[in-house]
Amino acid sequence: MTSAPHFVSALERAGVSLVSGVPCSYFAGPIRLLTDHPRVRYVPAANEGSALAVAAGARLTGEPGAVLAQNSGFGNLVNPLTSLVLPYRIPLLVFVSMRGWPVADAGEPQHHWMGKVVPRWLKSLELPHWMLEPGGRGLEAVLDEARPVLESGRPAFVLVAKGALRDGHGAVATQGAPDEARPDRDDLVGAVLAEVRDEHVLSTTGYLSRALYNHGDRERNFYMQGSMGHVSAIALGAALSRPAERMVVLDGDGAALMHMGTFSTIGHHAPANLVHIVFDNGAYDSTGGQPTSSPTVRFDDVARATGYRYVDRVDSVGALAAAVRGALDAAGPALLVVDGRAGGSAGERASSALSVTEIATRFGRGFTTGRETS
Repeated sequence: MTSAPHFVSALERAGVSLVSGVPCSYFAGPIRLLTDHPRVRYVPAANEGSALAVAAGARLTGEPGAVLAQNSGFGNLVNPLTSLVLPYRIPLLVFVSMRGWPVADAGEPQHHWMGKVVPRWLKSLELPHWMLEPGGRGLEAVLDEARPVLESGRPAFVLVAKGALRDGHGAVATQGAPDEARPDRDDLVGAVLAEVRDEHVLSTTGYLSRALYNHGDRERNFYMQGSMGHVSAIALGAALSRPAERMVVLDGDGAALMHMGTFSTIGHHAPANLVHIVFDNGAYDSTGGQPTSSPTVRFDDVARATGYRYVDRVDSVGALAAAVRGALDAAGPALLVVDGRAGGSAGERASSALSVTEIATRFGRGFTTGRETS
């Protein structure tokens, strides 16, 4: 088992001076240390593909780079890997957390396939890779074997099993003291459940889906597990297919940042029956509280610029219910940004009681027979 300080020191000894990545509980310790490191720059990225491209850009200037990625988002890596890093021969160290390996937990079926296929995909691409496991070979030995690969102009992948990295510290602290007047995710979910009637509610992966399930499970709820950043696109497809029925999206700031181009797609198609609620607490709560880049992003301005018809922003518990009601009553697409705070109960996943197939099936039953046209 490798400690977080040991991991970061090993990167330094390997010459790495820039690391880009996405949050993952497996990497919580190294990310915490890298965030304020005096010699290794850490660049949080919106998704795994962007992280690879950031590190590649640094390497093109001569600065050795590394990437921290989740295997659940390995698909985001494939395009820049195969069309940028490999043909341009850009050597990078890529660490991939192996969620769902060797077998996915019963409550995490979204990791079933990626837990199996990443080593096979790397083999099909003829890319060297090593597995870092608890009690297995040390990180230095792996990096020593990876060095000739990097010197040949190829990327080297280190697959990190659960428990291979030891944190030994608490969650990452978000910037600034918590403002108790700001709503947490439980406040938001409670307000939405109090105001919705026949609307269909779709929630993003992570703690928002857990909160929705634990506070108000209903057949018209769709809980995302995995597919981070895509819940608004799913809601768009549903809204366009069922214009007589209203879709409410519970999105997170990290998820919205991951695939922000969907704002433009929603604004272009302008479904009147879509309400998009972004809970912006500035943190990836479910992976250890790593900060997002949302403090420099105005989601309300993005929505206005991309064609949303109604935009509002709220930052207090007292004003939350009225803001939710206003968004639900507005002609969409509507965006409500909730400036919230980290925290709230984690609760059980919906998949602790329902299979994800059941979640999809019963959500589909909530629609009337036949498809309306606008």
